[in-house]
Parts: sequence; C-alpha cells; structure tokens
Amino acid sequence: MSLLLAIDVGTLSARAGLFDASGRLVTARSHPFELLRPAENHAVYRMDDIWAAVCAAIRAAISEAPGAAAAIAGIAVDATSSTFFEAKGERPLEGDADVICWMDHRGEREAEEIGASGDRYLDHVGGTVSPEMYLPKILWVKRHRPEAWARITAVRDLSDEVARRLTGVDRHSVCGLACKFPYLPADPNPWRRELLAALGLSDLLQRGNLAEPPGRVGEVQGTVSSEAAQALGIAPGAPVAIGLIDAEAGALGVASRGFRDKMNRSLALIGGTSTCYMCWAEDERHISGIWGPFKDAIFPGYWMHEAGMSISGAALDTVLDQHPASPGKASAERHAEAARDILALLDLEGPAFAARRHVIPDWLGNRAPYGDGTVRALVSGIGLETSPRSFLEHYYATARALALQSRHIREHLNAHGYAIDRVCLSGGHAKNPLMVRLYRDALGADLVISHAPEPVLLGTAMVAAVAAGLHPDLFAALDAMAPEQTIHTADPTWATANDVAYSTYLKLFAIRNEIEVEGRRLAGHPSASTGVF
Repeated sequence: MSLLLAIDVGTLSARAGLFDASGRLVTARSHPFELLRPAENHAVYRMDDIWAAVCAAIRAAISEAPGAAAAIAGIAVDATSSTFFEAKGERPLEGDADVICWMDHRGEREAEEIGASGDRYLDHVGGTVSPEMYLPKILWVKRHRPEAWARITAVRDLSDEVARRLTGVDRHSVCGLACKFPYLPADPNPWRRELLAALGLSDLLQRGNLAEPPGRVGEVQGTVSSEAAQALGIAPGAPVAIGLIDAEAGALGVASRGFRDKMNRSLALIGGTSTCYMCWAEDERHISGIWGPFKDAIFPGYWMHEAGMSISGAALDTVLDQHPASPGKASAERHAEAARDILALLDLEGPAFAARRHVIPDWLGNRAPYGDGTVRALVSGIGLETSPRSFLEHYYATARALALQSRHIREHLNAHGYAIDRVCLSGGHAKNPLMVRLYRDALGADLVISHAPEPVLLGTAMVAAVAAGLHPDLFAALDAMAPEQTIHTADPTWATANDVAYSTYLKLFAIRNEIEVEGRRLAGHPSASTGVF
C-alpha cells in the first residue's frame, strides 16, 4: 500500500502523519522544539532544533506502521510563517538562533514605515503591513544587526527550508512568496523592486537567494536524499512536494468535495494558537484589512484572501495561566474542565451569564478587519472579583470575543464580494466544546465540522498526493481525499443574545481604535491603520 507522509511544523512542535491514498489517517506523532524569547516582542528558533524534531516525529510515526518506511509514495511539508536566515559563521540572530517565529513583533516600526510607503504592494495586504509579514522582520535584521546581515546567504520560508533539508534542492514555494513577501505573482515582474530599493533592501534578492522563480504547491521539489533518508529512517527517492503555509494546509484539510463550486460561499477557519481564515475567488478583489488577494498561492489561477487573529487559543491559555482563580496552568484537561463548567452555567442561567463582560481580543494587534499590528485588546466589565466564577466569566468572555470577531471578519468579507454562509472549522478550537457552540451560534453562518482527526496534516497529505502523481491537481486531490462533514446550524434561542453581544463588540471595537489612534498621536507615532469600523 502506498502511503503519503505529511509534515507539519507548528509553533512549538513538529508533527508527522501517514495517510493512505483515500485520505485516511494511518498514524501521527509529534515532537516538541524550543521557542526562545530573548527580548520583548522577539521570538526565535534554532533551525537544527526544528529539524531534529521533524526527524523524531517522522521516526515515531514510521515505527507505528509496519512497512511504512519503504511504502512512502510522496512527502509534503507545511509550516508556520516563520523566516529562516542562512548565514556564514555563527547563527545570525540573538540567542544563537536562525529562525524568526511568525509571532515575533520586533518589526512594528518597520511595518508602519512600509505601510506609509504608498507602494502598490499594499493593495495586496489589505492596505497595511503586519509586523508578522517577512519584510518588516528582514528590514529590522538589516538595520539592527548589520554584521549578521552581511553574512546572510539565504532567506527562506520555514516550509521551504525543511523541504531543502529533505531533498538538498533549494526552491521557494509561490505560497510563501505570494503571502509573506512583496511578491505579486500576477505581475510580469513579480518582485516589488522599487519598494525594496526605497527601504534599502536592494540586495535582498541576491543575498536572500530569492531571484529564481518559485514552484507551485504540489509540484515536485526533489526527492528524498540519502542523507535525509538515513536521518528519517525511510527509503531514499520519494518525491517531495513544493510545500505551503500551515494555515493553507488546514484550509485544504477542511474543504469539501466539489469545493470549486462552493468556493465563494466557504470560509476555512483554522483555530489554534492564532486563528487563520482562508477563502478563494475567481476574480481579483482588494479588501481593506484582509491579506491578499494572492494569485496562485494554492490553486493556480485563483485569488486567495487570508484574515486572522494573531492570538486566540493563546489568549485562552493566558486566562488559565494568569487568573487568580484558575484551577491550574493551561492544558487540554484544564480547557475541557473550563468548557464543561461554563456550558453547565449557560444551560442554567442562559444569556445572563457574564452578560456585562466584554473583550476586544486583539492581544497582539489586529490582523483583520482593522489591519493594525500595534493595537491591543480591550476588556470591560471586570472588577476586583477573584472567585472561581469570575474566572469562568472571564474565560467565557474571551472565548465569545473570538467568535464575535470571526463574525466581524465574515461580514467584512461578504461586504466585498463574498457570500459566505458556511464556515469550516479545524484546529484546536474544534476540540473545545465551548468554542464549537459559540462558533455555531454566533457566526451567522452554518458551522461545518470535518470528520478528520488531523486536518492540517490531511491538507499537506493532499499536496503530497499531487507530487506523487496520485492526482493531477489539488482540486482532484480534494475530491478524492476530503473527509466526511457534519453541518451545525445555530440555536435560534441564542440569536438575540448573540446579536446584542455583537452590537456591543462593534461599539467597543470602534472606541478602542479611536483610543489607539489618539495614543499614538500623543506618542508621536504615525498611525498605519486604515480604520475599518
């Protein structure tokens, strides 16, 4: 039996999954790696640690499936939007690191500068540049670590670097370039060289080894080298696909059969440490506060939009970690206990529970629909209470805020050409019954839950299947490998309460934005925000 190996590099661990050609999960294993915090707003990794975790996860998965080591027909990699810097000599980043994590916000000032440039690139990132994009981070490195910059020999998306270590072949994915670099695939000359020159980054393409045209997701990057095969415990020679960002992999993993016909109505919601929202259109749409449109980022000929929340699951972790009445540090068990207790109170008290607590959940800036990475969260209705009930109320208010901002994003997309009436949920949020109920009742759309235990890995396995020649393209892979789904409709008894909570959210959202603008004005910083209220 032919197997597909999917590799997912997340924020804190690497996972490996084996799938058969129908999309059935055979086994999956994970291995952690360290996230370093050398300074405020800095988050970095050592690439060797990530690679070691990838190897360990693959070896563990292989050990669970007899004969798998010789049965792998194709491999693909997804990863977080993290930036790898190859350099001569010592590693170029603080903490002896060489990868900047997606959540690193060191480039906030650089992002504001890029956002004020007026370059046409801004039309493809919602009008402003997030510090989580690659360009602000690269610009920060060149300005603040010039000695290290002089030693840089390549800059790669994290998934591209893992694929390079698998194959020995250095290629870039159009997914990473289109979504995270000033690279416009629809243009005859895709790189925004004028912008790079204005920022003093004319040397990026040469120093970063970025000048060669990228490959499309699912094309063959190369085959597993003998050296990598030995490290992974598999046979050499299997084709390795041009990879993709983890959120895009998750979107594939929850899309349904016949997705091409449902495209304009469907939104993929991948809820984990952060939350990503993915949708595609046949035409080019420019939407303020929404990343994109990105041509060819996944499906050739189609335009992708990506919205998001920088911190979502991590916000719920923080409630557990920091509230004085928390039952303990964040863990799957603690989240399950909190969800169970809150759902019992909601069934007992209805909308009266935590009715005065409200949160605007932008703990690390707003990706969408406001598009400003410097704003912060707003919490109202808190007092001096430190009881277990106050913990449950705060947890619930935070969770509800995540669902309400998701509704805000859906409505913003629909105001600009989409007709989204189905939201496909995956990630850790799908395992939290409170989040599932809130999404079901507060989104204003049907909630679709896929019967896939590992949707991100499944999406990556679809990419591997294309590289293996099992399917001609990703639409065909979807039709063959997509999981069964259950559609959940909203409970009408909660409609009024959720409408009231959403109205309150919108008012507080607008007030928070005004406060942030005034604060930056007083501090002498220009506002990079377009202000989508």
